[in-house]
Amino acid sequence: MPTAVHVHLQLRIVGDDGTVFTDSEILHLEKSDHQLEAVGLSIGESKTLQRCLQQHVVTAQVATFVDRHRCCPACGRHLCSKGKYPIVFRTVFGNVTLSSPRFYRCGCQPADSQTFSPLTELFTEHTAPELLYLESRWASLISFGMTAAWLRDVLPVADTPETVRQHLYRVADRRDADLGTCQPGVMDDGPAAGQTSPIPLEAVIVGIDGGYLRNWHDKRKKFEVIVGKSMAEDRDNCYFGLVRSQDAAPKRRFCEVLRRQGLPADQPVTVLTDGGDSICALVDDLPAGSEHVLDWFRAT
Repeated sequence: MPTAVHVHLQLRIVGDDGTVFTDSEILHLEKSDHQLEAVGLSIGESKTLQRCLQQHVVTAQVATFVDRHRCCPACGRHLCSKGKYPIVFRTVFGNVTLSSPRFYRCGCQPADSQTFSPLTELFTEHTAPELLYLESRWASLISFGMTAAWLRDVLPVADTPETVRQHLYRVADRRDADLGTCQPGVMDDGPAAGQTSPIPLEAVIVGIDGGYLRNWHDKRKKFEVIVGKSMAEDRDNCYFGLVRSQDAAPKRRFCEVLRRQGLPADQPVTVLTDGGDSICALVDDLPAGSEHVLDWFRAT
């Protein structure tokens, strides 16, 4: 006769001071043992477990954080509460609904506002960095819709294509801001103090190619995509890509590639291209000593 296996999962979260935040059963499973598909956790069961565990862990962390901010840091007086409001923290293992308290500020110190919410200091964003990473990584490789569908298949998230698109653009804007304004070009003073010295020309080779993508629903619209790969001796390869009509300063990408590989901005490089006008314009101001080589194989 077929039998069933009963599994009870107990969660206990204890703080450094011995405070018990959670000590209860979080999941009860009844699994049969006579079919292959019943062996182990199913995708649905794993999602339930992940979502429940995440809710308890985040709630305990938030409670500890709020407790540290219940008293005035100057005089130690217990702060009066003005109430609470709900916030949602989006994570890889599901959305976590939290109660964010608001406290009155202590009168012992001047302040611009009468109240404050401690969790605004912790939740500078309401989407976990790991979820942004997964969304950005896969949305840069496949469509927004397929990314959202893939995440829903394997994780307890409910992302829509529009949510993935917004998050990807936000991460891209942040990365663009990190590039700064540096431009590759001739540098007369040589490497700055403490800066890595250039390595031989033949040790850094950059291949750049481009192509046009057309909107098949409207044949009149197209845009040019340029991608590149930098191969440096004793370093990991780096890649970059841009859309010329959208990128305000495309040469920053090239400068960033050298920086990520630990090379100075005045590093001479050997660049291989097919001679296209837009690509040549991208590399027309290379550091001194660089060489632009026409790749005849690609050109033909």
